[in-house]
Amino acid sequence: MAAAHQHAGVTLVEFVATLPAARGRGAGAAVTWAATLCDPARPAVLIASDDGRPVYERMGYIAVERWTVWLRPERAS
Repeated sequence: MAAAHQHAGVTLVEFVATLPAARGRGAGAAVTWAATLCDPARPAVLIASDDGRPVYERMGYIAVERWTVWLRPERAS
C-alpha cells in the first residue's frame, strides 16, 4: 500500500508498505509509482526506511538528507 498527499506544489508519498511474503517482487515499487505519479506534473518526496531506500533509488528518487531517530524506552519499575 502507499498513499499520496498533495500540498504546496509537491506530492508527499507516505505509508508505503509491503507484506513480507510479497517483498522482492516489485509490489512496493508498483504502489510507490502509483502514488508518485498521481500528478505527474508535480515533484514527489518521501521519507525512506533503510529497507526501502534501494527501491526508491532505482525509481530515481535522490537522497537529500539522512535522519536517525532514537527512542529511549521506558524502564521497567
